[in-house]
Amino acid sequence: MNVWLKRVLFSLVAVLLLAVVGLGIFLLTFNPNAYKSRLESLVFERTARTLTIGGDIGLSLFPRIGLSVSDVSLSERDAQDTFVSIDSARFAVAIWPLLSNRLVVDHVAVTGLKASVVRDAEGRFNFSDLLDTEQAAAASSAPVAAVAAAAAAPSGTGSDLNIDIAGLELKGGRVQYVDQRDGLSTTFDQIEANTGRVTYDQPFDVSLKAVITGNDPVQDAQFQAQALLRLNPGGRGYSAQKINVQLSGRLGNLDQSQATLRGNLAYDGQARLFSADNLELALSGNIVGAHPIQGLKASLTAAQLRLDQRNTAVNIDKLALRAAGQDGGRALDLALDAPALAISPDSAQADPVTGTFKWTGDDTLAVSLGLEGLSGNANEWRFSAASLDGALTQGDRLLHLELTSPLTWNMALRKGSLSAIKGDMGVRDQALPSGSYEFPMIGSVHLDLIQDLLAADLNAVIDGGQAAFKSQTTGLVASQPQTRFSLSTEKFDLNRWLPAPASAPAAGPGGEKQKTEPEPDPGRDQKPVPAAEAPAPQPPAPIDLSFLKGLDIEGDVTIGDLRLRDLQLTDVSARTRVQKGELAVTKLAAALYEGTLSGQFSASAEQAFGLKLALDKVAVAPLIQAAMRRNLLSGRGAAQIDVRAQGATADALRRTLTGRVSVQVRNGAVHGVDASRTLADVAAALGNVLKGRLDALASPFDDRRSTAFSALDARLDLKDGQGTLSKLAVVSDLVRLSEGKPARIDVPGRSLDLVLQAQVAARLPKGLDIALTPLLGTRIPIRITGAWAQPAYEVDWSSIRNPSIQRALKSGLMELLKGRDLIDQALPSLESETRGAAPGASAAPAAGADPVERIGKALKGLLGQ
Repeated sequence: MNVWLKRVLFSLVAVLLLAVVGLGIFLLTFNPNAYKSRLESLVFERTARTLTIGGDIGLSLFPRIGLSVSDVSLSERDAQDTFVSIDSARFAVAIWPLLSNRLVVDHVAVTGLKASVVRDAEGRFNFSDLLDTEQAAAASSAPVAAVAAAAAAPSGTGSDLNIDIAGLELKGGRVQYVDQRDGLSTTFDQIEANTGRVTYDQPFDVSLKAVITGNDPVQDAQFQAQALLRLNPGGRGYSAQKINVQLSGRLGNLDQSQATLRGNLAYDGQARLFSADNLELALSGNIVGAHPIQGLKASLTAAQLRLDQRNTAVNIDKLALRAAGQDGGRALDLALDAPALAISPDSAQADPVTGTFKWTGDDTLAVSLGLEGLSGNANEWRFSAASLDGALTQGDRLLHLELTSPLTWNMALRKGSLSAIKGDMGVRDQALPSGSYEFPMIGSVHLDLIQDLLAADLNAVIDGGQAAFKSQTTGLVASQPQTRFSLSTEKFDLNRWLPAPASAPAAGPGGEKQKTEPEPDPGRDQKPVPAAEAPAPQPPAPIDLSFLKGLDIEGDVTIGDLRLRDLQLTDVSARTRVQKGELAVTKLAAALYEGTLSGQFSASAEQAFGLKLALDKVAVAPLIQAAMRRNLLSGRGAAQIDVRAQGATADALRRTLTGRVSVQVRNGAVHGVDASRTLADVAAALGNVLKGRLDALASPFDDRRSTAFSALDARLDLKDGQGTLSKLAVVSDLVRLSEGKPARIDVPGRSLDLVLQAQVAARLPKGLDIALTPLLGTRIPIRITGAWAQPAYEVDWSSIRNPSIQRALKSGLMELLKGRDLIDQALPSLESETRGAAPGASAAPAAGADPVERIGKALKGLLGQ
């Protein structure tokens, strides 16, 4: 017995020694680098990607499988471009746990991970092929995993393998992301990541840092995150508890931002359940770009969110959204509250959902939304009342809109509607005759996502006439929806909606503004009163049409009777189109004071404007009366306007105004002046002066007088805001008026410098029996300069070749007048006209006035003043 025992022991010792010697020989002779080419070929066969291992593979087999690699890269599919690479990686796997189907890994260290992630125009990622099959994923999910799998023994079934990693450390990582579909390019640089013990389906700590940079759009931000993660890829379960994410810097149009995210998130892929608890999202910073907002502060909180896709259930508890900021000089405030909402396959109920938006500045816009009375179930739900209440305050004027309607939605059919809209729209303003005005409206709005259609049908009563609006919008899920509409109304008075024009300051006697302070007493010593500081000039209001970009709208507008101020147009029709960032009003047509108006208008997102109008056979008198509230001209007229301009302010538009304006009037009259009578009076006065007689003259201006003409033609050429009166021809029986030089009109400066040539006929017209011999055949050049509101007039006497006028000047006319100003009696000054002096009333001459200039004023009646 002892002999057999000795033999067995001897045999065991021999086997053990043989195993030890064999293991030693294996360790001394095994070279894992000999498998590089085989591993690279295997990866290429399975993924069509090239695996490159530039450094040596370090391997130890006992007591742990230790692996270290360096300079490893994996290419894009069927390309040589690098998809992912690492500078170095090392970890060790325990052998004995593998026998029980457990993968126990010591601390993993990866340095210099670099990856290029691309999403193409169809939304497919450049790593999607690696996820197509489990085999491809196992072979190439990462270069380190591929090397480890080839060096170690083949694993068992993936779903039963339990993973246990002592910890993961990543340094110097860099991931570049390019989204070709959305035009986004982002780089996550200087990535550092650390984890606690990573165990299958058990929570573990994770911390992550990175720098986010990019130029399309601009990005420069710091990112930090900590969370308690739980991963169960086999069961498709993931969760993140105790989330604390912080981000600061620039992200696109959000600058100087600070963002934080806290709460708990979970997703169960098998149950298709997403949940969030105690969610807090806070954001602050400035929004730059076309619509800047300063000091933005926004927050989103929710006690609970549940989205059960499998059972079609939604639960929301205490959701609140808040946002505030400054838009230029205006304050913005936004609020949304959903206290409780529960939707299931059997029922649907909710507390009222409310939302408000307020925009406060020189004008104030306030909008409130409400949803209440939820019923139905997850497939088909209904709010008994969806309401909209909006108000826009402009000074003393208030525009308001109130709408309410039941709201329904069918999930299966993917369609819903506001089926019975009722509401009112109106304006309140003490300047209105009744103090307020409003009109009722009814209609419906329907949305069908299967047919990709949004349709609206609204009807109203405006100014006592029927109005109807219909529209259809398609391509709702596309990048550029298309809207087609029609708007028709019997009457529409814009004066009810536009702010009232600013009234002139109250004038006292003499046309001067009333003084609110007492006049200083000249008998007392007066202390110097400091001049009041002039208020800082307000910057010009910007013109921003960037909202036109991305719109595709086309429709027809018809208005039976349109009022704007005192102007009236009838049978108005127009085709409106917004495409490619440009608003175009084409086929504009209307009846205008016994004539017609036609033309087109355009405006682009780049603030470029164009206007073309043609007027034909228009009654000039009522048109000018309506436009200027003065009876200046009558006759049948036509006009052609073709102008364009570009700029972000009204002043910039005036400075770039370019084009042409032409006017033709036939068989009309200039009202307020009778040229024949005025010239006869002046001729008689000149003759009497030469004889030493000083007879007073009545004013040549009288609303009951007029000067008839057979034709009036004028053309103004504009370039960069500067106008040239290139043509002026007024033809009457007694006087003809034409343009001279200079002939400049400064639109931005609101000034002019013109010379007008007044030619008196050489012979009296038939039937006109007046004493006009001294002035017959005379050409009188008159220069008009200064501001539009108060121009100055001067006669170029040296150019006049009339003997009577020359003798009157040489005979000492001004010495004879002395105490009596004959010319001021003949022509009231501009100031007296402004004060509303009665016709024929005399006005005292201004001190130091030039007598020759006053004679020129006496003759300026030839201009039709």
